[in-house]
Amino acid sequence: MSEPTNPTDDRKFDRKDILFAASLQVGDKSHDCEIINISFGGAQLHLGRALKSGKMAVLEIDPFGSFDTEIRWSADGEVGIKFNDDPTKVAELVMAIATYA
Repeated sequence: MSEPTNPTDDRKFDRKDILFAASLQVGDKSHDCEIINISFGGAQLHLGRALKSGKMAVLEIDPFGSFDTEIRWSADGEVGIKFNDDPTKVAELVMAIATYA
């Protein structure tokens, strides 16, 4: 597994390293991104820009659907998100994307 980019990150779940295209919708703005790693609790995204922590966002992953998230941290063009969606839906996503990617 990868080391946390943010040293203060306290993870409950192991992350799976992947590279998968997605889009992060924050308010009325959509940001193309790549998922760098993913777990049942959240994901690390490469956006190439900073976003404000604490904002609610929707991660859209074709063909897997949309997932409610919260931006937890942002540094050096990377963003850490926490899934706020149904845990069963998130578990299905993580298993599918880990297999698909």
